[in-house]
Formats: sequence, C-alpha cells, structure tokens
Amino acid sequence: MNRPAAPSAMPSPPEPGAPPAAPIRVEPCGDAWVMVDWGPDPRANVAARALAARLRAVPQPFCAEAVAGVRTLAVRLAVDDAAVPRGRQRGAALEWLRGTAPEALGWQAPAGGQVVLPACYDASMAPDLEEVAAATGLDPAEVVAIHSGCTFTAEVVGFMPGFAYLGGLDPRLKIDRRASPRPRVPEGGIAIAGLQTAVYPSPTPGGWSLIGRCPLRLFDPARTPPALMNEGDTLRFEPIDVATFERLWAAR
Repeated sequence: MNRPAAPSAMPSPPEPGAPPAAPIRVEPCGDAWVMVDWGPDPRANVAARALAARLRAVPQPFCAEAVAGVRTLAVRLAVDDAAVPRGRQRGAALEWLRGTAPEALGWQAPAGGQVVLPACYDASMAPDLEEVAAATGLDPAEVVAIHSGCTFTAEVVGFMPGFAYLGGLDPRLKIDRRASPRPRVPEGGIAIAGLQTAVYPSPTPGGWSLIGRCPLRLFDPARTPPALMNEGDTLRFEPIDVATFERLWAAR
C-alpha cells in the first residue's frame, strides 16, 4: 500500500466568520482500543484513511490494527505482549495519536481504484424515487441525472461484506433515512440517505431510500478480490434500461 503523502502546504486558514473547527478527540475506547474522532471537519474521512494507511505502512509498536471510519479512526492496541503493560501501550497510543491526528488533516489518502456500476433507475426497481423527488423538489428524471452525475468515494467498507458507504452525494439529494425501515431490501438495491449512497450486496433490512438497482454481484468470496468496491475507490453510476439489467443479471 502506498504511504500517504505528507501535506505539501499548511492547511488553509478558515474563511472569515467561519465557525471554529471542532476539537479532535482522542480517547480510550474499551480495554483494547483507542478512538480518534475528527468531528464534522470535511477532511475527516480522508484524514482517517490516510492515518490508517500510515499505521499499516509504518507500524507503531502500540498498534495491532487500524480501522478507518467516516470521520473516525479506531486503533486496536497490541496487548498480546505480556512484557508491555496495557496501560503503557494505551498511553503511547494516546500521545502519538494526539500529536499526529491534527497533521493527518493535511495528508492525502492512498488512491483507490475507479469503479463504474450499471444502475437501473426504472420505477419498477426504484420504489422510493417518486418520494425522493417530492421531498427534494425535483422530478424523478432530475434525481436520476443528479445521482448518476456524481462521483462518489468509498469512505468506509462495512456493515456487511461488500457494502461500501459512498460519500459525495449532491446536497440537492440529501434526505433523511426512512421513518420505517424495510424488512428486506433486494440485492443490488441502490439507496441514498444523508449525503451518502450505497448498494446493498445481498438482501437485508434497510432504512435508506431506494432509487435504483445494480445487476452486478458486489461480493463473491470465490473472486479475487471478493468485493467490487474497496476503501478509497471512486465510483460513478451508469444508467441502464430494464432489458440491460435483466441481461446483466442473467449473466452473473
């Protein structure tokens, strides 16, 4: 994995009148983890992925695992060595992370791959499209055009195998989660909530609004790599019609 680049320049100062940046929190999390939380800073996810990559490329003695979140980083302490007390490892982690987390806001995360997913936005596969259009003051065709015109970044991969939280949704499509989650979302369902979109790799309950469906198999343990989307990938959706969806689904 590429080592994240150090900042080429100091971060830009805040605009006049802008609210002060939220403090970065670095705190113990249970017995064996430390959590870094950059708060609502728009650079938080890049910082989390960059710092996780740094810890993987240049391991610190206290770190057994680093897991990036949307705006957080969880570090699992290396506590298997009985010669090193857990408290000492935690103290070393807190000191190092408190000094490094602010710097990470100026780093670049390693570049991922580029993914294009076919997306069928036909009403038969988009049960919430009309509702999203009404809530956002757009018509369904505009919702489709805006969504398929976005370039997304896989900020986090989790929740279930192959599921990527994709940041970068156009604010015009920002919508809350559904008041009542569905007991079953079909495989390939394309959904939005907040400023994120996602594609469900397998049937599962879900509370996001469904605006389309992808015919590809997003996760296959027999494939290398098994997931089509990985942390740091950029992604866009390419609209297809129902006939193309059915052909691609049958060819899986």
